[in-house]
Amino acid sequence: MNGFYTVAKEGSFKLNVKRSLFYSHIFEVSNNESIREKIKYYKQKYIDATHVCWAYRLYETDVIEFSSDGGEPSGTAGLPILNTLKKNNMMNTCCVVARYFGGVKLGVRGLIDAYSEAAYQALKDAGTVALVLMYEHIFRCDYAKVSDLIRSIQSLSGRVKNIEYSDDVVVSAIIPQRLDYPDIVSVIKKLVKI
Repeated sequence: MNGFYTVAKEGSFKLNVKRSLFYSHIFEVSNNESIREKIKYYKQKYIDATHVCWAYRLYETDVIEFSSDGGEPSGTAGLPILNTLKKNNMMNTCCVVARYFGGVKLGVRGLIDAYSEAAYQALKDAGTVALVLMYEHIFRCDYAKVSDLIRSIQSLSGRVKNIEYSDDVVVSAIIPQRLDYPDIVSVIKKLVKI
């Protein structure tokens, strides 16, 4: 996950474009359930809005991205919000933008620009922090390989949590997930030859 960010705190922004009001909110999410709950909350909060649009990026075992135009013309709301998240390397982040129509049609370019700006300004309000996902892994090896295993774990910015000695050695380690090494366990086993 090197090079990805999430929001430092929840952020929001109010944007006025030709009398249309855009209320944007951005927040951290950790799973599909948290995304559904927050989107439901904002849809309820802005129940009288003309459109409630959103996008998110989530990392579980792979990158999951989704967006909704909320009734706006296809590709004019959800996709610009999603592209703002992508352009800023945001992950585990969701942005919801509610629009109150002001009586003046903005056109395709105007909608894309407005939703992009609303998402960007909410992100600017929230601030960003580096995102590092940590996972626990268990390794078994013989006594002769323990030092090599520990060095390999540390070389990948991991830390040993626990070591149990019996017929063989069981090492429990916390290791950051990296997109350049999606199967970190295989990398370590190959390095240590276990």
